[in-house]
Amino acid sequence: VVNFNVGADLREAIKATTVGIIGEKGSAMYIGGVQDASTRAQDASATAGRAFTLTGGKLKVVGTDPSVGITLKSSSGKETKVAEDLWVTNDPSKLTFIIPADLADGTYELKVTTQFGSNSKTMLKVPRSVMKTIYIGTAPSGGGSSSGGDGGLDENPLG
Repeated sequence: VVNFNVGADLREAIKATTVGIIGEKGSAMYIGGVQDASTRAQDASATAGRAFTLTGGKLKVVGTDPSVGITLKSSSGKETKVAEDLWVTNDPSKLTFIIPADLADGTYELKVTTQFGSNSKTMLKVPRSVMKTIYIGTAPSGGGSSSGGDGGLDENPLG
């Protein structure tokens, strides 16, 4: 048991304390890692027709909004929605799905949209998304994804 007695010094320190609001709290949804099941590569490269795993936070895909799901947008702008029957694991911290086999090699923007809240009983009214740049085929050499595809790591509440 610990007891604190507020003395004069602590009262003065509390009076001198200021609170600075630096902005709106970021989303707790983030992608922390990726892995191609075919090659075990963790460099954001993926193989069409094979499983691809995302690890992170609040990734579970649930909700009734039409935007909810997993999409892949090619550099030419063509968007492909990953059918729900291609989802292998759909957990808050791990999402595994099959990359559609008919996608051509190239750079894609992977987008996960969900209404998953803080637990399985709470759904968000407005869907939230996280994006990550991935490469079907071989990832370009020279440092991986430098095109803003950080997967929301800046919103990682632990980082």
